[in-house]
Amino acid sequence: MRQQSLQKWTRRAATAATLALAGFGLTCAGASSPPAPGRPPPGPSTVEDRAREREAQRIYGAAEDAFGEADFATADSLAGALAEEYPDTRWVGPALLLSAEVALELNEPERARSTASRYLRLYRASDPQRAPGLIVVARVLHLEGRTLEAADSLLATSLEPGADRDAAAQLARQVVSELGLGEIDTLVARWPAGHLLRSVFDVERASLLLAAGHSEEGREVAERALGLEPLEPERDRARSIASGELETEQWRPIIGAILPLSGPLAAYGRMAEEGIRLAIDEYNERHFDAVTLIVRDDADQFDRAGDLVRELERLGAVAIVGPLRSEGLEVVARRRRDRDLVVVSPTAPENLSFERNTFSLFSTTERVTRGARALAAFAVRDLQIDYFGVMYPSTQEGRSQFAAFADAVRARGGDIVGSVAYDDTATTFQEPLAYLDMFNPQAIYAPASRARDVIVLAPQFSFYGMRGVQVLGDAEWSEPEVLRLVEPRFINGTVISTFLHRSSTSLRWQEFVEMYEREYRKGLQGSLVPALAYDATRLILAALPWGFPRRSAIARSFRDIRGLPGATGIFSVESGAITRRPFILQFKDRELLPAYEELQAGAAGNEREPGR
Repeated sequence: MRQQSLQKWTRRAATAATLALAGFGLTCAGASSPPAPGRPPPGPSTVEDRAREREAQRIYGAAEDAFGEADFATADSLAGALAEEYPDTRWVGPALLLSAEVALELNEPERARSTASRYLRLYRASDPQRAPGLIVVARVLHLEGRTLEAADSLLATSLEPGADRDAAAQLARQVVSELGLGEIDTLVARWPAGHLLRSVFDVERASLLLAAGHSEEGREVAERALGLEPLEPERDRARSIASGELETEQWRPIIGAILPLSGPLAAYGRMAEEGIRLAIDEYNERHFDAVTLIVRDDADQFDRAGDLVRELERLGAVAIVGPLRSEGLEVVARRRRDRDLVVVSPTAPENLSFERNTFSLFSTTERVTRGARALAAFAVRDLQIDYFGVMYPSTQEGRSQFAAFADAVRARGGDIVGSVAYDDTATTFQEPLAYLDMFNPQAIYAPASRARDVIVLAPQFSFYGMRGVQVLGDAEWSEPEVLRLVEPRFINGTVISTFLHRSSTSLRWQEFVEMYEREYRKGLQGSLVPALAYDATRLILAALPWGFPRRSAIARSFRDIRGLPGATGIFSVESGAITRRPFILQFKDRELLPAYEELQAGAAGNEREPGR
């Protein structure tokens, strides 16, 4: 939740001030004009008016309690009903503010903006009670990624010392951490030096100057900021910078890692640490601001991960790699204090239900379904196949692959004429193949759980007389042992979808393998864990902004990553998940080649054939 304790305190202070200013006669703008400034309206004069005030107060209290318990649906319903049914009471303003905050929690920025506008219409332009509504507007702009506009909105808000200033300062710290030095210079140039939030922007400017090596100018800016009587966080930072206590080297970014270095998964934890250190060393060789790595051992006990993430936050970590398991990742997502802290697991099978800025490179849903959809699209569009059979392992992952493939086929006008699940421990596939053969499919999609299943399955298509059927496979078909152990006559022409095309120059797989073997003097032994940990770290490093990196700036930059080549794929961050670009490949004489190019080469050969 968005630091609700501070919000609740801020809202109560704003409510108290609203009631003190407005008395008992505050009305909705649509009902009557607001009272003249300095002349509080008369209180309720009848028994009925006082009864309505008490009922409105009761409803507001219930709505506020529901908000504090994260029951946003109830809070929304109660606050909305109060604003509509009791517009002539003093509680309408607080109710509208609460409704706007609920809309923000529900990620409905347009409704938050609209509700804040209703609140603002209750007051004249010079009324200090407009400040809470203007802060909500700034929060909406920030949520929409309009950071400069959010900063302008804050600096345009008339603030007095108190709760509103504290809430605005908290938001200003988030906003300014996402700005560069030039943007801050532009902002402060157009707003008066006496504004109560100006010190937030000036101290961040001093920090960035220091981080960039302009120590003298940074100290001068910090000294000026101290003259503005800044709040405590800015005051302490400004004093440290102005006194020369902080130097550029103390601003080295810290990345934390939570790994099982002991316990049953210790071998995997050590492999992950090797990949992380490779990425850190590679980055530090190329950048002036070297990154520091702090590794903590969760011993594969996911309940320890919460304490470890708190420790890493206190030490100043700007992002975290790990944990390896979904349970640990979920604990870290819930227990971190700062929701802007980016957490990337190299191997957690699932993370879609976790909070924002929590990612996994190995999410089953993303890894499995995206490849199946891409393969289905290619088969219908480019191979011009209409009728498909599907045989899939009877596992959750197999069922997900089947569902994604079938949905993509049907969406493009194709048809699944037959489907069958098989036991992923099977050694013969006569029955599922004979069953699918009854439907005369043009192609059979056959995902597998392991490469060894492919080695057993691939020859059986020919053995059981299905030579004329186009075979389609998933990433397990691309494993090196499949290319090495399956005879080309059994597998040539098979088309697959995979994220890891080891021989592609688009990826950094070969570079990673060479670095790993050179650094650790051993091979990968068939494990992707070091490479996945390397890629998870490179994604974080790619998001480090210029100057001293704040967590919120890293989180924003991380969400903008597109087409980053890694060892195990080409990565983007979309809709709150890490995605990889699928490669559609075709087997040809112990090689995997781009299927589209092979298709074009075949079409060109057919065109030349009549002239031979």
